[in-house]
Amino acid sequence: MSKKTAEERIQRLEDVHDIETVFARRCYYHTAARHDLEITECWSRTREDVSIELEDWGRWIGRESVWKIYVESNPFKYPFPGLMSEHTITTGVIEVAEDGETAQAVWISPGHETVPVEGGMPIAHWCWNRYGVDFIKEDDEWKIWHMHIYSTIRTPYDTDWVETSINRPAHFPPEGVGMPGMHPPDAPITFNQPYRIDEARELQPFLPKPYASWSETHGYTDPEGVRAPTTS
Repeated sequence: MSKKTAEERIQRLEDVHDIETVFARRCYYHTAARHDLEITECWSRTREDVSIELEDWGRWIGRESVWKIYVESNPFKYPFPGLMSEHTITTGVIEVAEDGETAQAVWISPGHETVPVEGGMPIAHWCWNRYGVDFIKEDDEWKIWHMHIYSTIRTPYDTDWVETSINRPAHFPPEGVGMPGMHPPDAPITFNQPYRIDEARELQPFLPKPYASWSETHGYTDPEGVRAPTTS
């Protein structure tokens, strides 16, 4: 990478700040199940190849498909009494491409959820995830392009995640199966690794590295990018 001028360094700081802000805005909308506002305000308005990968459920590719899964067929649409879902973002690593047109970022996300259950009281959970997100700059604004949500743990608040990894709670959908009524995925997942007692943890998502332009990297929902790039 070439040495940056003072103006370029300032621009890079502004880019990182704006990326953090747009993704934080997305997280706030998520707390209120306002995924319609999230898609409208935080996601790319011009790219037809936007995509989202949700834990072990699958990948949805294209603007129409993402809207259907995340808004129209989302089982937890606004307004939804009894629902609470808060996922904070920490430990961010953000790399803006040298050409300033795209960026990649990862976060660890501690969170908690209270999920209504048919025929019973809502159930409170601890829910930790990780995010791998590709961003694109449109009209001088950073927007989400591809988003991958990786599972770490999801467990009822009174059950530790070791126990949950051995004995899956009955109210959880079967592994790899979405919620009833959800728009079906367009493709299988690329990678997801919730905690298990018999598996070593992989470094996921891959940490973004400096790059000149998008052609030098892989997106976080791209099967070619499941493992971290091997170039230094």
